[in-house]
Amino acid sequence: MTQDSSFFYVGIDAHKDALAVAVLPEHADDPEAVRTLPNDPTAIRRFFRRLRQRGDASATYEAGCLGFVLYRQLTKLGIDCVVAAPGLIPVRPGDRRKTDRLDAIKLARDLRARELTPVRVPTVETEALRALTRTRDAMRKDVVRMRHRILKFTLLRGKAFREGQNWTNAHLRWLRQLDLGLDEDRRTLDFLFDELQHRCHSKDLLDERIRRRGQEEDLRQDVRALRAYRGVGDLTAVSVIAEIGDPRRFRHANQVASYCGLIPSERSSGQQIRKGGITHAGNAYLRRLLVECSQHYGRPYGSGRALAARRAEAPGRAVAWARKAEKRLKARFRSLAARKHRNVAKTAIARELAGFLWATLHPHMQP
Repeated sequence: MTQDSSFFYVGIDAHKDALAVAVLPEHADDPEAVRTLPNDPTAIRRFFRRLRQRGDASATYEAGCLGFVLYRQLTKLGIDCVVAAPGLIPVRPGDRRKTDRLDAIKLARDLRARELTPVRVPTVETEALRALTRTRDAMRKDVVRMRHRILKFTLLRGKAFREGQNWTNAHLRWLRQLDLGLDEDRRTLDFLFDELQHRCHSKDLLDERIRRRGQEEDLRQDVRALRAYRGVGDLTAVSVIAEIGDPRRFRHANQVASYCGLIPSERSSGQQIRKGGITHAGNAYLRRLLVECSQHYGRPYGSGRALAARRAEAPGRAVAWARKAEKRLKARFRSLAARKHRNVAKTAIARELAGFLWATLHPHMQP
């Protein structure tokens, strides 16, 4: 590095096969000519090593389907890298042009202006855990789709099960014995049914794998702590741990609720304050889990044997948090459900539950 070296801001518009790279010197009005690099570790390493010979650099790209591989490559090369949150990148309403070159230049300018909001990059282990739980959720959605497909197919043939609930043992026997009139229709239904069985089996395998993962040394204590809460089992506990990651990255419970998209939207001006529904801007998977768990606090029954057994295994601090949450959230649910729609009550309880779960995982929060 020379004595008169300067600092460079690098905007990267990243795609599967190529990277559009804009280099903006610290005090320059315009960036250097945008280069197109193959998305290959060797090419990336060669480019940034040459750039480092001219001066220090900071790079950025949008979070997306390419994950954090590029971030880790640049970090190993000593390049400070910001993975920008796509939904929070400033947009000028009058700008109707969008190309890879312009996107790279814009990212470099926004990085220099400090107008980018970085996303938290998880560790490799946390990312792998998220992949496991989210794959299971994708399989759950596949099971729901296959069930809907079967029900719609039988309904198109004028057949409907009216002797109880769908997907009970009686309903499954009815599907296997159903006479559709044509052999072709029977073969189609058999195919759909076999596909459903395959997906259910795959989901069960992932459920068992998640349970075993939750019993491993690095997760065991946190899983037991979260299982002290009503409505939180192995799957939910492991998922919450994976999605929150390091709980110390959040300073308070409101940040956790914001991360889940559970805080109210707001359009206020002057003395007029207008608040709307939740923002839905955040971790949709974690938000759905929390809303599902919140339903348990609106049910009339008390603590059951299964919950008592889970609390017997949990650390005392976690049980104290869980009992505090149960006392508050049950009363809060009753109060809200008496004057608002039940879904509004569930969402409000989910927002508070997110804070309780975060506090339980945080090593320095006391009930």
